[in-house]
Amino acid sequence: MGGYLFGIDILSVKEINRNVDYTPVPDAPPHIVGLLNMRGQVVTLIDLAGLMGYRLNSGTGKATCIILKNSPEKQDYIGFFIDYPGSVIDIDDGSCEPPPPNVSIMENKFVDQIVKLEEGLLLIINNCAIYEQ
Repeated sequence: MGGYLFGIDILSVKEINRNVDYTPVPDAPPHIVGLLNMRGQVVTLIDLAGLMGYRLNSGTGKATCIILKNSPEKQDYIGFFIDYPGSVIDIDDGSCEPPPPNVSIMENKFVDQIVKLEEGLLLIINNCAIYEQ
């Protein structure tokens, strides 16, 4: 999003869907993009990039989204659009740091940790903050 590298804990991801067809919800809050039928399960799609102040750079016109696993506390499935899926990587706990206090309030709300990689910084998304939307 926005030219930055974001990641999410793979244990939180149910699946990645490409070329999704979703239904917009009339009079929904601006961060609710629509609803997706995922094999009989209704998934709420949110605009995480918009909530964080970024624009999604999907140049293909075909939406790709990440669907998060639900938990006993959160029975509903939720998903958000991404520019493109990256690789699954192992991250050593010692390479994770909390975000600095001078990041924007919105980024600080959604970014749980920062990881230093050779390619740059990887911002780890706090999936609990996504469910609070």
